[in-house]
Amino acid sequence: MAGGDDTMELHVWKGDWGLPSVDPNCLAVLAYCKFSGVPLDVKVTGNPWRSPTGELPNLRHNEVSETKVHNIFSYLRKQNWGSDFELSTKQCADVVAFSSMLEEKLLPALLHLWWIDGRTYVDFTRPWYTRMIPFPLNFFVPGRKQKAASLRVFLTKGGENITDSDVETKIYKEAKECLNLLSYKLGDQDFMFGRQPSSLDALVFGYLAPILKAPLPSNQLQTHLRQCDNLCNMCNKILQQFFPPNRAELEEKRRREEAARRAGVPMDDTEFPNKRRNMILAAVFAVTAMVGYAFMSGLINFQMLDYAPSGPQQSADKNNSSESGSKPNPPDFSASGFDPMFEEQNTESGE
Repeated sequence: MAGGDDTMELHVWKGDWGLPSVDPNCLAVLAYCKFSGVPLDVKVTGNPWRSPTGELPNLRHNEVSETKVHNIFSYLRKQNWGSDFELSTKQCADVVAFSSMLEEKLLPALLHLWWIDGRTYVDFTRPWYTRMIPFPLNFFVPGRKQKAASLRVFLTKGGENITDSDVETKIYKEAKECLNLLSYKLGDQDFMFGRQPSSLDALVFGYLAPILKAPLPSNQLQTHLRQCDNLCNMCNKILQQFFPPNRAELEEKRRREEAARRAGVPMDDTEFPNKRRNMILAAVFAVTAMVGYAFMSGLINFQMLDYAPSGPQQSADKNNSSESGSKPNPPDFSASGFDPMFEEQNTESGE
């Protein structure tokens, strides 16, 4: 249903691996807008601070700015844009129930998979975001997102006498059960409530598409998801029907790859020509920040000592120095701020 002719502006994380965005929330909003026919000007970005809250997605319309998925959905409905208007009361209740299940059961595993799993974070997640986010934000944003993910997972799934291993086992077990329930709900239909997609389909697509498409080094959820053929088919159907490949972009990518092969240049250098410069600048920035912090906190102190005595003794010392042929000692630059810590450790070990 249409609510006006004003084009809305949507800022989302960049896409990859055949996805219009890699972020589940951005994917959900993009899909919902496609399902609803919202006139949309999509701005893909690697800079989350283009949003007033530093979070993406960010929908802007006239003087309104929304960032939370459900807030964006609610605003669009108020503007008479939506894909749930034909749902029955029971189906609307199912949307609420399954949406809560996704957030409670599947989201923690997705966060753990991308941000907490050590191998995936070091080898995949952080390098990807570091390439996509402009300098110097790429030095801070991945760590900030990892910290937020850890707090979200362990505060809701942890507890007394529960180890990290127990939490990991629990969240992946619940996530696989959630996938099974979604597969049962979908059955042999095209979408969750029949032939027309709803907001629930948008949310499910947002969660499942990155699991299905991202080439993570370790992805037990992908292994389980691929056993749910109907869910995989639904994700692929949404991609093909609502997010078809852009021919111009495909042709440009093909030309870059061909030029890189002829020149013998790795694809990373063609896609990210300033990668080496950014890495050097990031290293210089990091060293400068750490040294500055050490000085400001008093961890490192430079101490200048005067070794030139005054009066008659000075002449005697000069004569002795010239007679012996020795040279005066250089000034002593000591990191005295570190000494007490080492002394304390040695004292404790001695006790």
